Amino acid sequence: MKKFNLFDFFFILRPLILIPVWDFFLIGCFWARGIRGFTGTMILGLAIYTMVMGGVYILNQIMDEETDRINRKLFLISGGHVSVRTATLYMSSLWLVSVILSYRFGLAFMIFIALSLILGVCYSLPPVRLKGKPVADTLANSIGYGMINFGLGWLVFKGFSWGIALLFLPYFLSIAAVFINTALVDMEGDRQAGDRTTAVFLGKALSHVISTLFMAAAVIASALRKDLICLIPAAVSLPLFIFASLYYFVRNRIHRKLTILSFRLPGLLFTLVTGYLYPPYLLFLTLLLIAMRVYYKKRFGMNYPTLAGG
Repeated sequence: MKKFNLFDFFFILRPLILIPVWDFFLIGCFWARGIRGFTGTMILGLAIYTMVMGGVYILNQIMDEETDRINRKLFLISGGHVSVRTATLYMSSLWLVSVILSYRFGLAFMIFIALSLILGVCYSLPPVRLKGKPVADTLANSIGYGMINFGLGWLVFKGFSWGIALLFLPYFLSIAAVFINTALVDMEGDRQAGDRTTAVFLGKALSHVISTLFMAAAVIASALRKDLICLIPAAVSLPLFIFASLYYFVRNRIHRKLTILSFRLPGLLFTLVTGYLYPPYLLFLTLLLIAMRVYYKKRFGMNYPTLAGG
């Protein structure tokens, strides 16, 4: 084991990819309330879901030690800074507390929390391991972020209704597009680790085409619903998906930085839109990103996060 650092226990939760969790949760709250701004109830619900997803991300790192080592990312567990035993105890504690607190929001909220936990475990844990199965990995991410995540924000303020599925659709499509491009840049490590992701299954050319079609469909769906919250990120990001696809077909190789930018830009835009709905959120994220830059520089000697690096 390498030298202990207390901050590892915060950053092992992967706050950078918790940001879309927070974004879609808060967007779900906005659609339920119809007004901007935070409430104490909302913050409690957000804290509960942060513990759930933080635990899921720890499990993902535990199960992906080899892949993360090949892809040269997520150093805390794969690099031996936090032991698997310690990470497992921490993950279990987060889940236990989140399940207990979720009782505050009623049965539907608890069911969605349970679904999120089940999906998160099935995503990483054998023998199911949705992460290593084509199509299932994309559906798991799209349902988890674009439906369950969104729905939990809604359920903080309103009861369950099947009609909210129409609200989910543009987000489901945009997340599917983003996930496929994410899998594209990790193809080599995933293939070596034996994971047959959607990108590995489809190949580079078809993956580019399908991710672009998904993002175009998100633009259309959000336009038809007059949902500017999703339309703005999807419409602004679509040209990047198109350019990344064209580059591959012209050069017969992935433009790694452009592809990374294509899946990071939508997240940034969703965050900016969420920040408009909840202005203090942008201040919090600014402080968080500064803390991340300082932590990764001092801990690993690297500049992270960056918009197009990776």
